[in-house]
Amino acid sequence: MTLTPLMKRVALAKSLGLVFGLAAPLLLTPVSAAETMLVWGIVLWSVILGALVGLAGQFDRVPVFDIHLPAGFRGSWIGLWMGVVLLLVAQEPLGVVWARSEWLPQPGPGAWWLIAEATLIGALIDLAVTAVTDPTTRGTGQRRPRH
Repeated sequence: MTLTPLMKRVALAKSLGLVFGLAAPLLLTPVSAAETMLVWGIVLWSVILGALVGLAGQFDRVPVFDIHLPAGFRGSWIGLWMGVVLLLVAQEPLGVVWARSEWLPQPGPGAWWLIAEATLIGALIDLAVTAVTDPTTRGTGQRRPRH
């Protein structure tokens, strides 16, 4: 099976999302079955974040205004959006799990910190995947044509 450039990009972004997501079970200390499901839900949420960042990397221009989208901006925008969604769904349970954690600073910065963290993770995934899958040509600073 031959992977297209988009498939390579999405696979790498999902892998990086999984790596970031696996920090949740290491840092958070769930007590009940519901909290354990929340922690593993964060792992899967991170994989979805990576997949969306990988897909969005295919679009590097805003056609209406004909402006170039920088790699970190695309990923940070998706991370911001996904962070807001996670916060709206699980703000209170995340605060409880954070407060029980032995590894995280206490008192916690609050669940709103999650939005900044998701924005940063989205930007990092996008920058890393773009650097690996879509390098610029040396000297010119212009992208290679897509096939």
